Amino acid sequence: MKAVKFLQEMIQIDSCNPPGNEHEVAKFLAERCEKTGIPYTITEIEPNRSNFQIELKGEGKGKILFCGHMDTVLPGEIPWIYSPYSGEIEGDKLYGRGASDMKSGLSAMFLAVETLFNEQIKLEKDIVFLATAGEEVDSCGAREYLQDEGLENVEALIIGEPTNEKVVVGHKGALWLEIILHGKTAHGAMPNRGINAVEWMKPVMEMIESLKRKWKISSEPLGESSMAITMLQGGVQTNVIPDRASMKIDIRSIPPQSHEQLLNEIKRNLKEIFSSEDAPDFSVMKLLDRPSILTEKSHKLITTALQLKEEDSVHGVSYYTDAAVLNPASLIPTLIYGPGDEKLAHQPNEYVDIYAYMRSIVFYKELALRLAGQPISSKE
Repeated sequence: MKAVKFLQEMIQIDSCNPPGNEHEVAKFLAERCEKTGIPYTITEIEPNRSNFQIELKGEGKGKILFCGHMDTVLPGEIPWIYSPYSGEIEGDKLYGRGASDMKSGLSAMFLAVETLFNEQIKLEKDIVFLATAGEEVDSCGAREYLQDEGLENVEALIIGEPTNEKVVVGHKGALWLEIILHGKTAHGAMPNRGINAVEWMKPVMEMIESLKRKWKISSEPLGESSMAITMLQGGVQTNVIPDRASMKIDIRSIPPQSHEQLLNEIKRNLKEIFSSEDAPDFSVMKLLDRPSILTEKSHKLITTALQLKEEDSVHGVSYYTDAAVLNPASLIPTLIYGPGDEKLAHQPNEYVDIYAYMRSIVFYKELALRLAGQPISSKE
């Protein structure tokens, strides 16, 4: 199958981030477009890093934006059954880094748009295919597109992240914080002459644990908010009182929770904890801040997707996407849908079901046609 070979070849391109090398994927897509005559644009972000874009012009106003990222996470230290860049096939499974997250979704969206072009189907609205750089780290590609192009006239945003073919209407927000304590070093035999930054982390941990219970809420379809201490660092050696300690926190939010309000509460609590003269100084760094995304089930984008799937249930996911950068206030209806299984993302021996991938090509094409205002079958 040509579509499977296309995905294999994309997986064989190492676009792990860091460093990214997404331009290699962009060149691969460009070569395909050169053969079929599809106009495309490559936007350089930094050396060997770029976005790739196709825009099929419609006869009226409005845009339907299909978006996916070209970068993947590193393959990790655990040995794989097959090389992470092999694109090996065993049974119905195609293996490789990015097979689920998310080169299968990216490939399926590209092939759907390519089919629309090859069949010369007249569209009422523009169909845009955007392949971004950097989603796995800083969403540099999405930020570049937002700055250069903007999302004016975009009526629907489709993100091809792995959902196991479920209709996903939103994702949780993500707030990553680092709390750093600056104490005073001393000899381990004279602890009273120092300010032990590691020991002062205990009340900070207790505060975070209390706040975790207070802040936790639950709402469908996104589920529960969460807060977890994920890293603790401090100390030089056994006989030295540590003058520095740090803690990293991973927070996942759901509407209507506010990252700004939570951060302000954490800072107020820390000021109270460290109000005494013998307390260490502290600082709070925001490492990442991505809002939650949510689209109403009743919106045409979602009802159309459900009709195509002949389903009625919508879902949410815990991971964040480029939609958090492109559409931070959820003003644009957003669908997250892809053939990959989110449970396999970032895992060794990542794979995608070949038939799910093939079905997704059809799904994206038909979704584009319905949203662009053209009938696709006698059923409509």
